[in-house]
Amino acid sequence: MPTYHKKVQVLLTDKQYTDLEEIASRQGKKLGTIVREAIEEYHLKKKKRQEITDAVDRLLSLPPVPVPKTCKELEEELARAHTEDVNE
Repeated sequence: MPTYHKKVQVLLTDKQYTDLEEIASRQGKKLGTIVREAIEEYHLKKKKRQEITDAVDRLLSLPPVPVPKTCKELEEELARAHTEDVNE
């Protein structure tokens, strides 16, 4: 379970507060938990999805890398790389 250290003050309308209290009560959760879950679900997941999209775009923009055509060529390439690592 995460430990919370930062506090945020948010002003709500009476209706927003009452509705959130009702939701929290129905789910057996505290109001703060409901607010944190909403932040996580809406904003933080969107941010994470964007970070993943950006990472995929960066990967896809890399230049092509030649791929060995046979298993034998792959084994030889790996053996060369291993030999280079050992000799360093």
